[in-house]
Amino acid sequence: MSNEITQTPETATARRQSWHRPRYAVKPGKEAYELKVYLPGVPKAQAEVTIEKDQLLVVGRRSSVRPEGSKVVHEELNADDYRLQLQLNVNINPESIAAQSENGVLTIHLPLAEESKPRAITVE
Repeated sequence: MSNEITQTPETATARRQSWHRPRYAVKPGKEAYELKVYLPGVPKAQAEVTIEKDQLLVVGRRSSVRPEGSKVVHEELNADDYRLQLQLNVNINPESIAAQSENGVLTIHLPLAEESKPRAITVE
């Protein structure tokens, strides 16, 4: 497994919060990395992506899945939020990051900064 994008370790305080770490996949490319974060039940308006220095933070907020006033006998679904913090161990161009959400999958395009792109060197 590549270590250009790694998961930030949880702190004891973070583990007590009411959120879950979503599943995700990182696909490297010559020009950019593609990060897919699986956020079932999170509408597009409730997905947030922020970057600060070498830390990428993805937060997805879910609202209650059952109508107000309804009675439930058994429930395995919850309204806990998602939170994923990743350390970027490669230079990303933060001005060109793009994200889109479709069917509960948030796709984040992380373009490499010019100095991180592979290039051929001419030998003279």
